[in-house]
Amino acid sequence: MRATAPLRDPIVARLWAALVVFTTGDELYRVALVWLAVEIVGRQAGYLSAAQSACMMLGAAIGGTLVASASQRRAMSLFLVAGAVCVLVPPVSWSLGYPSFVALIVPAIAVSVMRAQLEPTVQGNLPLLVRERDLLFATNGLIDGVRRMARITGPMLAGALAAIMAVHDLFYVYAAALLLAAYLLMRVGDALPPREGRVEAGFTMGIRIVREERALRSLLMLKSVTDACWVVVIGHALPLTIERSGESWLGISGVAAYGTGLAAYGVTNIISNVIVVSVAPSISALRMVTGSTWMGTGLATMGLGALLAPPGMLLPALYAGLAFTALGSPFFDIPLAMRIQLAGGSGASRAAAAAVHRVRMFMNFGGILLAGLLSPTLFGTFGVAQTMLATGLLCACVSFASMLTIRRIRANRA
Repeated sequence: MRATAPLRDPIVARLWAALVVFTTGDELYRVALVWLAVEIVGRQAGYLSAAQSACMMLGAAIGGTLVASASQRRAMSLFLVAGAVCVLVPPVSWSLGYPSFVALIVPAIAVSVMRAQLEPTVQGNLPLLVRERDLLFATNGLIDGVRRMARITGPMLAGALAAIMAVHDLFYVYAAALLLAAYLLMRVGDALPPREGRVEAGFTMGIRIVREERALRSLLMLKSVTDACWVVVIGHALPLTIERSGESWLGISGVAAYGTGLAAYGVTNIISNVIVVSVAPSISALRMVTGSTWMGTGLATMGLGALLAPPGMLLPALYAGLAFTALGSPFFDIPLAMRIQLAGGSGASRAAAAAVHRVRMFMNFGGILLAGLLSPTLFGTFGVAQTMLATGLLCACVSFASMLTIRRIRANRA
């Protein structure tokens, strides 16, 4: 019951519906974008991820002041409409007979800038929409679950639609989803809190808060490392491994096999999400780091599967690794969201939570940018499967070292 309790509030329910539409379309778009990039440039597709990350960092750093001084629902809707226009570039280019990597860069940049404004705005408003602490934890789990559910529905929808239409035409579906999400956000009406002044919303506010809160700073640094590792393995190596192998399993192959793998990840993600929000609310750093250690171990098992799986068993081996990996991340991400929302003290403004979330995005996508720049070289030098294994081990070791550090600090305090 705790997991769905926030939906009793009609305002939260409307916001949740808009995010369901947006994130489902976003995952469908992600499958199409990555697959077309792999088809065109192969292992160099990591550079597209690097461009996206750079735009997310830039958008997170400079967008806070403008968004905080604007109507929240109107700003979010305008970002979605602008993104819908830009994602039409690839299908139009392909339809005219000019498929190119450049055509993929346009929506990649536009969607990144859009997300860099949308996500902090949502995170900044949640503590004001949901005042009771336990209910806020459940709401964070619910919002986090939207993204994880989309990892099931989005790839499954992409795989089903790819059977009846060209992959580049999936961008039309994403554009329609963005427009629908914009409409739903407008329907939220005047329930969002009033505007705040520009002076309260700068990126520098988030930097100041993170600098003052040592534990939060350490967790954000760990998050940037684990996200970079996740992107190398699942964002870059996984589609490349599936595309190069040409293997099929239970009649699925190609982009459908990639989408099915992401759906397998999403199913386990949702199960883990429900567990996190169903137990007593906790923002324990030790529990969080345990989750990231589990995730890193799962990424390493994917590398082992890619290296050791016999012919015909590559896809199920990868799917098993994906499912194992997905169990860990909700234990880290949901408490981290609440730690960010509570940063700066109980009397902090909406802008404080949004500003810290922008710092989180800047740090995360800094790591992802580095991953995108390095992954093509790593794949070419060491091999794709070997890089998957090493990256997973790095993620697990960094997380485990953080867990030992937290235990030592607790022991010293005792």
